[in-house]
Amino acid sequence: MPDFSMWLGLLGVPLIWGVVRYSFVVKKNEEQAKQQAFKDERYRLVLEKAKIAEREEKIFKAQTGHVLSQLSLGKEYELTNIREALNWYNKAAVLDNDIGQNAMARLSRADIDDPDGEAKSLYWEAVVKAKRKDEAALFTLGKFFIQGSGVEPDIDVGIENIIASAEMEYVPAQLFLGDWYVAESNSLKEPHCAFAWRLRAAKNNDIKGFIKTAYCYQSGIGIEKNRIYAIYWLERAAEQGNSEAQYLAAQMHLGSNANDAAVAYIWFSIAYASGYKDAKKSRDEVVQHIGIESILNIQNVAKSMYKALRVQPVVSHSLIHLLDQVYGRAGYQPTDEELNQIILDCTQQGNMLPETEPTKEIVTDIPIIPMFAAESVKPSSVVTKSANVTTNAVVTKSANVTTNAVVTKSAEVTTSGQVAEKNETATSQYQQQSWASSWDSLANETEEKAASK
Repeated sequence: MPDFSMWLGLLGVPLIWGVVRYSFVVKKNEEQAKQQAFKDERYRLVLEKAKIAEREEKIFKAQTGHVLSQLSLGKEYELTNIREALNWYNKAAVLDNDIGQNAMARLSRADIDDPDGEAKSLYWEAVVKAKRKDEAALFTLGKFFIQGSGVEPDIDVGIENIIASAEMEYVPAQLFLGDWYVAESNSLKEPHCAFAWRLRAAKNNDIKGFIKTAYCYQSGIGIEKNRIYAIYWLERAAEQGNSEAQYLAAQMHLGSNANDAAVAYIWFSIAYASGYKDAKKSRDEVVQHIGIESILNIQNVAKSMYKALRVQPVVSHSLIHLLDQVYGRAGYQPTDEELNQIILDCTQQGNMLPETEPTKEIVTDIPIIPMFAAESVKPSSVVTKSANVTTNAVVTKSANVTTNAVVTKSAEVTTSGQVAEKNETATSQYQQQSWASSWDSLANETEEKAASK
């Protein structure tokens, strides 16, 4: 029995020691766990404070112009708060950052609560392209500044961008400036600059540039009046098939001599065949100044020119040279060097008319909003009446020369350069001739073919 008790005592000691040891380990682990949890909590609090401090620093830096912070905040908000993202991207974009500008172009239209979102998006797209020296984008950007579309309006900045585009020979920008410098909304009108930009557009073979340059020469807008030059630019546009220019070129030939009357008849006929309906009446009226024997020859010339015009493009000056040769006109064909010098003189010095002979652009004013469009020159604005045309400005050296092809002996010119009284008999005969309507038939045939296509 004692032996059993002894063995039991020997076995109980390790057991008790194990239990005590286990309890000690458990308590120690619990204490360590508590300490670790406490440390983790403290670390978490430190991290949170650090993050808060870092964010506050980022916001502070972003507010004070740090682009990377602005972009970072924009990216954070992009998926959760589009308005806040745009706020930060806009700050970076204003500082000329490419990423911010592209983000504004991409996200502005996504803000459904902003009624100007689409306009802002288009504005920033133009900004991005304009930085790559895209002439069309520079022109568009300039219009946005003038309109205040997607950006605060700034006319001076807008004009600077449009000038940059025009200097790159972008014709719409040149035409825009040609109108801007004589617009009512422009308090600093500069007609000589208007003419210079219109002439540059014409130099780039633009039809509107041709017509507007002709109008400047006819009315004295920024340049001295010159009827011959006005006719030249109108006929350049007429050669490209523009029916309005054909009609205006005919009008500019009215009120002079038999040769000019013949040219007027030709251009009226071509304009009518090209779809300018008002030209028919004018054509029938101008025949009163032409001998009846010459009408058939004149119509043949007109038909030949019209057939050439139907095959575009027509070689520049080919039809002008034809009219110069047939009707003894003093030819005018400026070289590029001459045009460049005229542009330089008008831009730098201002080739203005004296104050005693003021001129005024008669086109309607150019509104700033919405974007203004280049005006179309009305026929009446270019018409030179016979009472106002002097001999020196109109009659060429060959004005008194009778050509077998066109001008008859009965169509003599008076010493003052004006046509004699209307030939009522010739008019009556013209209306009775069966071939008088031959051009009308050709025009109708052309219309029928166009309608059948």
